[in-house]
Amino acid sequence: MTRLLRAPRPVRNPETSDEEGDIPPPRWSLPTRIAFRFFLVYVVLFFLSESRIMYALVGVFGSELPVDAQTRQYHTVRPIVTWVAEHLLHVEAPLIEPVLSGDQAFFWVLALCWFLAALLVTVVWTALDRQRPHHETLFKWFFVVVRMCLAAQLFTFGFAKVFPLQMSLPLTRLVEPFGDFGMQNVLWTQVGSSQPYEILLGCAEVTAGLLLVVPRTALLGALLAAIEMTQVLVLNFTYQVPVKLFTFHLLLLSLILVAPHAMRLAAFFVSDQGVGPVARPQLFRTRRALRLALAGQLLFGGWLAASQVHEDWKRWDVVGTSGPKPPLYGIWNVVKFTSDGQDRPPLTTDVERWNRFIVDTMHPYQPGPVSSQRMDGSIVDYAATFAPAKRAIMLARVGDPAWSGRLTFARPTGDKLTLDGVLGKEKVHIELEKVDIDSFPISRDGTRWVQDMPYAPRLQPR
Repeated sequence: MTRLLRAPRPVRNPETSDEEGDIPPPRWSLPTRIAFRFFLVYVVLFFLSESRIMYALVGVFGSELPVDAQTRQYHTVRPIVTWVAEHLLHVEAPLIEPVLSGDQAFFWVLALCWFLAALLVTVVWTALDRQRPHHETLFKWFFVVVRMCLAAQLFTFGFAKVFPLQMSLPLTRLVEPFGDFGMQNVLWTQVGSSQPYEILLGCAEVTAGLLLVVPRTALLGALLAAIEMTQVLVLNFTYQVPVKLFTFHLLLLSLILVAPHAMRLAAFFVSDQGVGPVARPQLFRTRRALRLALAGQLLFGGWLAASQVHEDWKRWDVVGTSGPKPPLYGIWNVVKFTSDGQDRPPLTTDVERWNRFIVDTMHPYQPGPVSSQRMDGSIVDYAATFAPAKRAIMLARVGDPAWSGRLTFARPTGDKLTLDGVLGKEKVHIELEKVDIDSFPISRDGTRWVQDMPYAPRLQPR
């Protein structure tokens, strides 16, 4: 693909040329044509079989799509993936649903299918179309499509951080032993504990998306996107975030957009030679058509960004830090736990006795707003339904459909709580005291401009 990395040569300047004075595009070398055909087919297959591409492009209409639309494309290609896995690789690659990981064996085999199909189509295409001097028209439109699809993904991930939703700090993280964290939880907690930092990360992604929408600034947007996706890919690999394969393809899209300018960029950053302006291939032949094409790109990009803002703003109103809190919101320490009339002392060997009761807002990666912490420090999550008028809570234990609970609550004072009812098959009476959230240093610390010593004593030299 090295020769494809050359700068696009002038085709015509619509401001100074008429249709009869066009300069014909130069002939592409054979390696350039082969590389372009391969990447064109590969990216098209990626777009057609990856549902996240479609969902980002439909914007606000995504909520109107049927539930199975999120996996319909995967089901369409599943027979092919299964055949390749069984007959070529001799492995099993089932589609595990619900799809919580983009790094299942299924998706790695699917990527291999894209590669093999692109390779086959490229060979046949090259054999049948040996005399074509270039693919200038496909080149122009291909880059427009890649720009818009990449911008849509950057808006999706970026605005989810601008409205700090993607990585938040659940209350359970304040009391859960750090040693119980998975690597992804470590990353999510690190970013989510500082909203300004998460917002800045989102602003960088949104900025790259906005630059990609405008043709004149698309190269700068692609460079910024490539830097960001490289960082995200490294984090995904080192913190076991299961979107490594998808992030790699976003990085690939960024590099494809940068590729035609690679030689000019190398000359600019490495050599002392000057780099002149580049005449970009034009989508149309007349100034009026070009203006309409530019307006269409700007409007579509603006619609993508506005759609994402609309959706994330709605979510922020519901689950954001300033949004409504559920009844009993907070962390409650259990001071007395009675089961079937018998007092259960706080022993670490008691796997069912509660040590804490936690009521939080909904988080994207938590199954429910209510959790309990056992005496050994482990967390149990519940799907919960509140009935404030009846002062009742209905609980369902995630992953255990046979278990259910119903509790009524009373608050003698603002920081006291009693729960009575049934948990599973046991009748319980629980007395609790509310924990001051600001007592956790991670919840109250902000930027300290003057700081004479490390805040955490254990970071001081010994």
